[in-house]
Amino acid sequence: MRTSLLFAAALLFAAALPVPAQSPAPEGGEILGRVDRLRHPWPAFTVELAMKAPGVAQRWKVSARENGDARLDGLSEKEKGRAVLLLGDEMWLLLPGTKRPVKVSPQQRLLGPAAGGDVARTRFRDDYAVREVTEASLEDRACWRLDLAAKRPALSARQVILWVAKEGSLPLKAEFRLASGRLARTARFGPPVQAHGQSVLSRLEIEEAGGGKAELAFTNWTRGGVAPGAFDVPGARR
Repeated sequence: MRTSLLFAAALLFAAALPVPAQSPAPEGGEILGRVDRLRHPWPAFTVELAMKAPGVAQRWKVSARENGDARLDGLSEKEKGRAVLLLGDEMWLLLPGTKRPVKVSPQQRLLGPAAGGDVARTRFRDDYAVREVTEASLEDRACWRLDLAAKRPALSARQVILWVAKEGSLPLKAEFRLASGRLARTARFGPPVQAHGQSVLSRLEIEEAGGGKAELAFTNWTRGGVAPGAFDVPGARR
């Protein structure tokens, strides 16, 4: 459970820029672009993540760069020295006391708790094609329901169903599914807040198919501030 939540913590990025829709039925790619901006408000940025789950409390610093790569560094006492690197379609673990990072295979990302790492760096507009946009209702709110299909086989979530509120273009819920259609995990988005004049994500609730839950809160969003060597993989052959 603890390992599973570590990877689920990477799900920090999600949601939409709260601006009015330009038409009664916006194009699907336009909606996804707004959704991505709350998770990726600037080309490069850092943010602090606090994760709470039954018996678990962790804090992480997340760094993201222009191409969508992400790095998580542990801030809380038990997590200090640990890091997770998400580089393209590859994931690496950097653990205290080890000289070489541990590479997470595509099969492990698909079947194990590390699957959350794929969601961590998801940019909906880049990673998924819109198959259908329909009108729907979620929790008594009028929404757009987007059915998405993965563009690349390396993505463990082959299908995503995303609900975006019509009013304010705010994402409410996303279901990430495997190729079989089986539900892998569900994300529910909190309301946006302002940081340096930009709307950003405030919190995220994650529920895994097996029942594990985590609450993530995001603070101290900073534009830029990413160290040049933060994404180097020590001693690894890529």
